[in-house]
Amino acid sequence: MGYDAIVVGAGIGGCAAGCALAGSGMKVLILERMPQVGGRCSSIKRDGFTLDTGAHAIFGAEHGSIEEACRMVGKDGAIKWCHFGKMIAVLSDARIYFDGRTMFLKPDKGDSITFHAMDLMDDMLKMVPEQLLETSMSMTSKMMPLVTALLTPIIEQFDDVLMKDFMGRFFDWPRIHDIMNTFQCGMFGSPDWMTSTAELMRTALGVMEYYQPGMDPFELAGFPAGGLISIPATMCEGIVEKGGEVRTGTNVRRIVVESGKVVGVELDDGELIRSPIVISNGGLKETVADLVGREHFDDEYADLIRDLKTGTSGFCIRAALDAPVTDVDMGGILLVEPGGMEAYFRELWQDFTIPDVPPPIYFSVPSNMDPSLAPPGKQLIVGIGCLMFDSKEPYSKMEKLALEGFRRAFPGFDEHYMWHDFLDPNMYIALGERLAPAIGLAQCIGQVGKNRPSSISPVDGLYYVGGEAGQNISGMACDMCVKSGLACGKHIVNNVTVGIAT
Repeated sequence: MGYDAIVVGAGIGGCAAGCALAGSGMKVLILERMPQVGGRCSSIKRDGFTLDTGAHAIFGAEHGSIEEACRMVGKDGAIKWCHFGKMIAVLSDARIYFDGRTMFLKPDKGDSITFHAMDLMDDMLKMVPEQLLETSMSMTSKMMPLVTALLTPIIEQFDDVLMKDFMGRFFDWPRIHDIMNTFQCGMFGSPDWMTSTAELMRTALGVMEYYQPGMDPFELAGFPAGGLISIPATMCEGIVEKGGEVRTGTNVRRIVVESGKVVGVELDDGELIRSPIVISNGGLKETVADLVGREHFDDEYADLIRDLKTGTSGFCIRAALDAPVTDVDMGGILLVEPGGMEAYFRELWQDFTIPDVPPPIYFSVPSNMDPSLAPPGKQLIVGIGCLMFDSKEPYSKMEKLALEGFRRAFPGFDEHYMWHDFLDPNMYIALGERLAPAIGLAQCIGQVGKNRPSSISPVDGLYYVGGEAGQNISGMACDMCVKSGLACGKHIVNNVTVGIAT
């Protein structure tokens, strides 16, 4: 049986590319070395709990790129989305709650502050005639493509402006810099002394493009019911229904290139599967150096790929509790003293050591959003944070500090603690990523916008997708990976002539 295209790796970037191709009628084969699809966007079962390989807020949710990919294979609406209702930021000097309407700041010392943001907005909107409001909102939504086109050249001027320098013009409050530094490392794979200001601008604009008239702002992000595995599983189900094939537990030894052209892939057992198109979701550096081999590229290109900055590695901690200890859905833990985050991340990034304080953690409580993810009466808390894969200190040190962060953030944690597991960079390397990046490439100066590596390789028929590839692709984590896969798949459908395999 012949294939029009083979996708190596069933991360959600590869699955999205498969959706774009299969949805156009192409015969697609997806090969995944792990027992199940999804990579870092997947889930396993343990003691009645559904454990995700990461803690994610999926930007766009049912209005975004994931839904677009599913629609291409007839699976629009198949993923059910849960939305966040209550969020909290736990700081060393305060706690900030947000329930969608009211923000409540409780400093360790001093009076509490309450800000009714949405109520104030509602009061202002009531002053606008209903028909005028609906018309203006509809026009705003329809004009977003034009707004994006107009803003793109302006945003490009900030490609080489460091976020640290840009934010320093407007804020002199150490906590703002701490929060932004933590946000950037987790979402863009680089701290503020490396991150491009333009990347934050593009990401914010991308989120606005998902907005629709009358939408609750919380609908701009969500969590898939059934766990993260619901996303790649739904995509792959649609690909199969469109005539494609998905094989798990199948490792690709190499991508075969002859006379400068892709001819297929070779599996561990020596089987050669032929196809004129191969899309790698196995990492840009790994693809060039290992799956293909740098001898098939000119030295300048191979060196360029080799020298790209990889984003920070990460950890994931998943804690099972025998009773609920929090009613929030997601948030962050930042226990470093104000102004201390730059020194914290420099120790991680430059010294490759682990600071002696609990790490910044993004956390979600998926069982609060979808009770089926934990046994009745129990609770699941998932957190992720930064941890370099080549740390000079044992990962177990970060594990202990992360648990301490959970204890300080969630009163009653120890009383109801059942067990936890800790996914360190070695665990993520087992998923097939040699350097275990949390996202892919660092979204830093020199690697964003037009300077981001293209999905189209110099080898005829070879493409890349995921968090590492796609010029002018931006966003956060899962959303960016799916955008990369969709853009690559659409390019192939619209520009590459292949015969439909039979």
